[in-house]
Amino acid sequence: MQRRCAVYALIFFLAVFNPAQNTANAEEPLSLNNVINEALISNPEILSAKRSYEAASARIWQAASLNDPMVELEYDKMTADRMLTGDPMKTYAISQDIPFPTKLYLRAKIASKIARMSYESYKTKEKEIIARTKSAYAELFYIYRAIDINKENKGILEQLSQSATARYSKGLGTQGDALKAQVELATVDTELIMLEQKRVTAQARLNILLNRDPGEELGVPAPEEAIKFESKLEECYSLAEQNNPELKAYRYGIERGKTAYDLSLNEFMPDFTLKYKQMVQGDKAVGDAWAGMLGVTVPLWFFQKQAFGVKEMKSELEMLKAEYAAKEKAVLFDVRDAYARVEANKKLVELYETAFLPQAEEMLNASIKGYESDKTDFLTLLDSRRMLVDFKLKHYNAILDLRIAVADLERAIGASADSEKPKEVKNAKK
Repeated sequence: MQRRCAVYALIFFLAVFNPAQNTANAEEPLSLNNVINEALISNPEILSAKRSYEAASARIWQAASLNDPMVELEYDKMTADRMLTGDPMKTYAISQDIPFPTKLYLRAKIASKIARMSYESYKTKEKEIIARTKSAYAELFYIYRAIDINKENKGILEQLSQSATARYSKGLGTQGDALKAQVELATVDTELIMLEQKRVTAQARLNILLNRDPGEELGVPAPEEAIKFESKLEECYSLAEQNNPELKAYRYGIERGKTAYDLSLNEFMPDFTLKYKQMVQGDKAVGDAWAGMLGVTVPLWFFQKQAFGVKEMKSELEMLKAEYAAKEKAVLFDVRDAYARVEANKKLVELYETAFLPQAEEMLNASIKGYESDKTDFLTLLDSRRMLVDFKLKHYNAILDLRIAVADLERAIGASADSEKPKEVKNAKK
């Protein structure tokens, strides 16, 4: 009868004392969408990448413009150059250097490709920060759930300890039962201390991503929606080829290298200089006393300068193609690794929800009934309880690993995991 009362007391305790609900009510829950939006606006790494892109864009028109013209004033007192009036000759002149027309176009095109590379680097940083924010959010959520589970377990163990102590005082149980319950309580207290340390660290990590003070309290993360990921591995590969911003940046890098190679060939072409001179008598210009000059550069030292410039650009282009091939393989590996982790953790989560947790709960119920009828000892009851708590924690840990794997996969494919099917991708290696 006393055992049955103890079990009923445990059930009543669970119904009244719900740490998860109390904690959630105490603080405003975090929303993942709000956290991501704030990170996109405030994260300093994203702001730095954005400014870098804006600076690169501003260089396009600079690359397409001519050098500043030069204005000259010449004052000549030599007798041989004096005009009929016998006064010293004064001349105003203006000159302009003009590169071969295709050079300006190619320089502007190179600046444009560099700006596109900078834009994709900016998008790469955004994807990276989003993935890190999702992982930090999921980790913080897991820690709060682990704290709630351990507090719930502690409450039940306190009830069991009181029951075991009461039974021992009446000579119905052993002292070992009471001591085992105390040891379990001490273990839970230790775990709660470590979880609080992890909570502070995870919260600080998320605050840093949001550009907030590391010690600022963020509240309890709200549960996320269930993950609906059904894509095939080949579809993820295609999405990565199509959307990964790092690969896009490398493709623009190859286009920049091709344009730089074309420019090196155009360096064999001459540049021009136009000059206009106006002679002045007194303070007035002499109508028909002017001179014009057209200068043309001669690439006389082409075998030392332009020829090696072409060789340099050709080698750089081959280097960029090799770097793209290496990066492509690295991205495909990231996709393969993240996809494997997603599939494994999906199976684990399903196993915990359909097999492990129901079996552990059934085992605990059987242990409670056995303890009530003196067919099961106190240690078996504790083991059953410990197994259920352990499975609950592993279940949430598998969900955490799944969300981190999905975030890594989304970063690698450059799109949401439940995005539309990939389109046909051009072969960038040609």
